[in-house]
Amino acid sequence: MCTLLILRHVHPEWPLILAANRDELYARATAPAQHLASPSALVAGLDEVRGGTWMGVTPQGFFAGLTNQRGGFTPRRAPASRGEVVKEALRQGSVEAVERYLEGLDPTAFNPFNLLYGDAQRLRVAYARPSPGQLTWDDVPPGLHVLPNDVLDAPELPKVARARMLAEASVRRPWPELVTVLQHLLADHTLPSAESIPEPPADSHLSREQARPYQALCIHTPTYGTRSSAIVALAPGRVAHFLAADGPPCQQAFHDLLGLPSRE
Repeated sequence: MCTLLILRHVHPEWPLILAANRDELYARATAPAQHLASPSALVAGLDEVRGGTWMGVTPQGFFAGLTNQRGGFTPRRAPASRGEVVKEALRQGSVEAVERYLEGLDPTAFNPFNLLYGDAQRLRVAYARPSPGQLTWDDVPPGLHVLPNDVLDAPELPKVARARMLAEASVRRPWPELVTVLQHLLADHTLPSAESIPEPPADSHLSREQARPYQALCIHTPTYGTRSSAIVALAPGRVAHFLAADGPPCQQAFHDLLGLPSRE
């Protein structure tokens, strides 16, 4: 998952709303959204290469979603899968249990990641980096936020400002209207100027101009792009809505997945 929009305690009906795009190499095999038997959860899809997922919710309304930390586009083959972190967080099922689990992780065993986890009442984000070899945590305050391939609300990334601009006037609209706004946001192809893009990290092989296509909310390049999308609304103790598009949101319709039969 590469962009997560968060509406926390701003909508009049649902206390937590999340809209997300998953960006990945086209060649990486992926299974569509499905119910898992263990952990009991509805996930936005499964990575068929290493078996993990990037986003899901339990029937009790506990959410976990992961974005990668930006850097080079050829990360090392880490011994541990970031997608397994999401599945284990869903299995833990509470903020306190997830943090006990995270405290036992060795960040150097993973490529860098950002994990958003919580429910309609409490929401946190954890950052795992090989250096300094430990995890750090932050609360997510009420409001409109964006978790990209970087820290929460990373001010230097144009796609963060773009997502906030597209969403902020509509966060209190009735649910059917808000869904339409979020679908258009996730399908947005607008590119920032090259001058507004931060210098790519030292381990990236991309120039600033080459990095420009990756600052669209909906990405299309010859080898990499937005592979799927999801919109989730949570109430205390339950999932109110889970909509997903198993393909780029500019091309694929969203379907309500709460009645989806189990695939495991």
